[in-house]
Amino acid sequence: MNKGLKDVWGRSFKVGAAVCKETLAYKETDDIIKKHFSSLSIENAMKFGPIHPSEGKYNWEECDLIADYARKNKLDMRGHTFVWHNQNPDWLFLDGNEEVSKNTLYKRLESHIENVVKRYGDIVYSWDVLNEVIDTDKGDENGFRISKWYKICGRDVYEFALKKMREACPNAKLCYNDYNNESGSKMEASLRFLSSLLDSGIPIDCIGIQGHWYYNFPDEKVLRNAIERYSSLGIDIEFTEVDISVYEWSEAREVKDFFKSKPLDRIEEQQKRYYELFTIASEYPAVKNITTWGVADNYTWLDYFPVKDRKNWPLLFDENNIEKTAVTKLLNASVKGSN
Repeated sequence: MNKGLKDVWGRSFKVGAAVCKETLAYKETDDIIKKHFSSLSIENAMKFGPIHPSEGKYNWEECDLIADYARKNKLDMRGHTFVWHNQNPDWLFLDGNEEVSKNTLYKRLESHIENVVKRYGDIVYSWDVLNEVIDTDKGDENGFRISKWYKICGRDVYEFALKKMREACPNAKLCYNDYNNESGSKMEASLRFLSSLLDSGIPIDCIGIQGHWYYNFPDEKVLRNAIERYSSLGIDIEFTEVDISVYEWSEAREVKDFFKSKPLDRIEEQQKRYYELFTIASEYPAVKNITTWGVADNYTWLDYFPVKDRKNWPLLFDENNIEKTAVTKLLNASVKGSN
């Protein structure tokens, strides 16, 4: 079969994968990408710390490599990310030995946005401007995460970043990206936040639902409810970091509890979750992208987090870069809708 996922599902949404320079070095990965994907995300190298490690110094090497690969192969890209509580360089929040002022931090963020967008704005169609800014467990009374960004600037930094991004790239899609935002209190807080941005005229085009899920979650009801609630705001939806672990979050934290071989019953359930995601998403014009957080099971961040060396087998292609049964089913599917 010569068809790829992008050929079958591309009328409904882009089909993407997150990559790094190591994965692109494998011929098998290159073959999978060219056949199946229409969009790429840079897994780590575009985050603030890796790309801007010291003031005035940028590390463009890995992002350039991936962006050039995307240009050469006529792939779209997602940009990831600007305002996030993790992987920030120490210099960003300091002025000498003191905490940086709000105005100085704004200037640094604005300069960073301008430089990154200038370099990759031709290939990136969608940017994760804000990432994981809500924490309903440990955040403030409105659910905002108490990050260094928030401590120094308050929630104004989110509006500032979105406005500056719109100035820098008027035609690109601006997204707020988060995890566990497909249900529960996090979804409700996200909806309130997005509604407040829209009501204030702040540019926001998209919600990113990361989709770091498990073999038994989410079900159809959860997916449909999330898509319908977010799309009711009039914004797009992108599933931005999908991987479906064979473990639930709290399972197997010690080596003795790891699966010694693939749990085939859970792999089967995992494949059902993937099929449900694609088929349900295709029914809603608001869904514009499904991106897996990695290409194949031979390399995934879940090999290191939340439990080091615990194999999760979370992707659509196995550790030998062979398509799983979900891919076969998806290639043979009759797509219900189109955007």
